[in-house]
Amino acid sequence: MSKKAIILMNMGGASDLAEIEVFLKNMFNDPRIIGAPAFVRKNLADFIVATRTPEVEKNYRLIGGGSPLLDISRSIQKKLQSYIDDAKVELIMRYTPPFAKEVLAKLKSEGVEKLYLIPMYPQFSTTTTASSIEDIRAHAKAIGYRPEMVSLLKYYEFEPYLDVVESRIIEALGDTDPADVNLIFSAHGLPLNVIKRGDPYQKQLEEEVQKHRSRLEKKGIGFNHIHLAYQSKVGPLKWLTPSLETMLENIKNKRALIYPISFTVDNSETLFELDIEYKEVAEKLKFEYYKVCRCPNDSDDFVRVLELLYRKMG
Repeated sequence: MSKKAIILMNMGGASDLAEIEVFLKNMFNDPRIIGAPAFVRKNLADFIVATRTPEVEKNYRLIGGGSPLLDISRSIQKKLQSYIDDAKVELIMRYTPPFAKEVLAKLKSEGVEKLYLIPMYPQFSTTTTASSIEDIRAHAKAIGYRPEMVSLLKYYEFEPYLDVVESRIIEALGDTDPADVNLIFSAHGLPLNVIKRGDPYQKQLEEEVQKHRSRLEKKGIGFNHIHLAYQSKVGPLKWLTPSLETMLENIKNKRALIYPISFTVDNSETLFELDIEYKEVAEKLKFEYYKVCRCPNDSDDFVRVLELLYRKMG
């Protein structure tokens, strides 16, 4: 039997203040993020890193000095490995360690012949899933490593995964009457030109929200309204709308529960943007109720979903 490995792919996040520059530099040098010639992209990335690092450091200090993404991902890796005895489980981050180059070199030395690539982002985008897969393939080629690769591209419509998301929503809701609450699915935004080039991310988000709307109704959980909004806009380009801030401004009853639909692991964009930055927006708008759901993280039900996805990949 050939040796196999599961690779959980994520973009990464600065685990401490020292990694912020590495994270920003690698992200803005990604051609899937900035589609410009290499020399233009490098100069632009250097400028962004120089101008944004102090502000990002300040934000990271507000969440304890670093993103918990790697620690939570390590916990997921360990739990998933305890469920699986026919493959190794590894992590590869796109912009911070562990990087593809080191992980693939280790797998090559161990004689692993088949890789199962599973993204930690449930919807497909060229800026996330495609970028990670391309990075892994490029580094494998560079070291002469030729394993068979099986890539999972999406699982936003996978029923067990939808169950996990709805469990987090119900858990956060607690004893609060959903009829008085607006459920907002907040997604990481993208520039419109990425969508116009054929990226299916927006369509998949809309499909997932519609699935949750129908499923929650069948479960007898009726929210006041269910919305989709976008966060994390940077730069002057036109991005997907409505923004989360605009959505909050338009909610009349001032009660909102936020679910970070494009993330499976909590990170700076959930813990800083949603928990702190947008909470301040809600407070200024005199919200009576504003709460953010936690991501699936290393919960047993989400790790079981990852196991099921691996089994489905064959």
